[in-house]
Amino acid sequence: MKSHRNIPFGYMMRNGEIVLHPEESAAVREIFDMYLREMSLKSIAAAMTVPYNTDKPLWNKNMVSRILENMHYTGADSYPAIIEPEMFRTANEIKQRKAAACVCTDEKKKYLHSLVSGGSSLTESEVEGLLVSVINKLIAKPELAAPDKPQEYAPTAEIMEMEQRLAVMMQDAAADFDEITKLIADIASTKYEACPYDNRDRTMKMFELLTTRGPMTELDIDLAKQVVKAVHINKGIATVELVNGKILKGA
Repeated sequence: MKSHRNIPFGYMMRNGEIVLHPEESAAVREIFDMYLREMSLKSIAAAMTVPYNTDKPLWNKNMVSRILENMHYTGADSYPAIIEPEMFRTANEIKQRKAAACVCTDEKKKYLHSLVSGGSSLTESEVEGLLVSVINKLIAKPELAAPDKPQEYAPTAEIMEMEQRLAVMMQDAAADFDEITKLIADIASTKYEACPYDNRDRTMKMFELLTTRGPMTELDIDLAKQVVKAVHINKGIATVELVNGKILKGA
């Protein structure tokens, strides 16, 4: 028969009262001590020799995590204290910091993957190094972000198709006025997106950002998102496309 815990690890019942379990309470203290020494949950689990349950002699990181989050060990709810409240607070501040770092790392991985096109064989660290190198060049010399030549407006195939559709509707006396109005608005919006002046606005915004920054030692994702649109790999050669359409060669 499996043994299920009715009270937290570290305690036991004696004469109807919750008291400290000698071996388990010592293990709880040891878990907090190890975590404050920056040991990982997995490493702590591997170091445990006192069974968590009789049917679960081996520990895992989730069990360790539950120990670290249990306020009963500070003496809450009339449980005998095993650790000091300050130790509990410090351990959980470390836990929150590590959790935030994991989220940040995941965000960085997703961002780096989303940038690359062309069946890249580059690793995440190589893409990150490429971005740091290119952005640092731009910080040192912002004029590199300027478009190579003035851009002229040219209607896209989508815009031409929409304008043809509008011309047909305008010749139809039975055409719905609201549909015509909506199509005109859609055409205006699509033209604006294709307008080169929008790219000039983006260029000026980049200049403002880059001239206020110092060189990066590690990737600033927020800055990168405002400067870099994509990383292209063609025949093993990496180029970086800026948000204004400017293409720069990798390092």
